[in-house]
Amino acid sequence: MPDYLLDTNIVSYWYYSRCPEHPKVLAHVKAVRKPDPQTHYVPRLFISVVTLGEIEQGHRSARTPNASVQSEYMTFVREECPEPLEITKHVAVPYGDLKAWLFDQKKRTRIERAKQLVDPASARELEADENDIWIAAQAMTLNLVLVTHDSRGRFGELQRQFATTLRVEDWTR
Repeated sequence: MPDYLLDTNIVSYWYYSRCPEHPKVLAHVKAVRKPDPQTHYVPRLFISVVTLGEIEQGHRSARTPNASVQSEYMTFVREECPEPLEITKHVAVPYGDLKAWLFDQKKRTRIERAKQLVDPASARELEADENDIWIAAQAMTLNLVLVTHDSRGRFGELQRQFATTLRVEDWTR
């Protein structure tokens, strides 16, 4: 039975009932919370400190913040994902693999390539969010299923390219 690493968008869909995807995500959560009939193992849900940072940034950037709702949301996150995962040195190699693959997808002259190796390409140039790369690398390192709704564009291509070592599920479908 796998354990799961939840991305920001899934956590938000899970909590905010006004999202149309909420019932689907909630159904998946309930399903994985049931013990396996043979092993009696109950999968664990994890959240990355990177995801926690994204949530905090979202709360601070809200145009009309609601402190009560935000507090309730964070309580929910702490209760449902009580073991936040830190980034460790072991995540560096998978991160490097993912980022290098993205980097190599762009056609560049030798000079452009050398410049970007010294001054790394931005998320816009790579067409993938830096935080998503870290979260994916963390899931790979810990052999967790990455639960995300982000499968479009270059990040979706990355997920397909690394499908043997990066397991991904979208609980909004």
